[in-house]
Amino acid sequence: MLTTLKRLLGGERASPPARQAGQALGGGLVEAREEDIQRFLDAARRADEHNQAPWVLRDDDRIETLRRALGFTLHRGLWLQREAQGVGHWQGRLLALRHADGPPLGMLLACRPDDEAAWQLRFFYIEPEWQGSGHGARLLMAARRSLSGSPLQVRLPVSCKAATHSLEAAGFQHMHTDATKVASFEAPAEWH
Repeated sequence: MLTTLKRLLGGERASPPARQAGQALGGGLVEAREEDIQRFLDAARRADEHNQAPWVLRDDDRIETLRRALGFTLHRGLWLQREAQGVGHWQGRLLALRHADGPPLGMLLACRPDDEAAWQLRFFYIEPEWQGSGHGARLLMAARRSLSGSPLQVRLPVSCKAATHSLEAAGFQHMHTDATKVASFEAPAEWH
């Protein structure tokens, strides 16, 4: 208690780990961890309940299939994408926005068929307790920096109002909305 009081009154400097945690408050976009996959699945299920997910996850078999695909992406850097009569092996990244070493504030799944193609943000989210604080735009701006050198594309239902605002705040342009009320956004390549 005395140590805390001294620190509050300015009599003691913060320890290096405390300063590092404070500096990392802005967080960073990093490769996801194995334990993050369940959080991603939970977010995808919440989105599916509102018909806002790119997958239908209403039964355990579909959830387990997505879990295996995410694990494959995490460990091999490949996203298994259905193509015509088979399955394509696209480049894939499962990324998490973190405060220091804590749990993710949000995550995203990006994939593309090859080095020349734009990255497609297949799904992204911010944890409910962090929503409304600008973290969605931070996640997307970090994705633009992390996936630099190629454009990013996103398709999502127009009913995803918060996601739409985050995309626009992160520099994505609304390209068009199709007849099924799915909006397409694109951000140009960004180089660091």
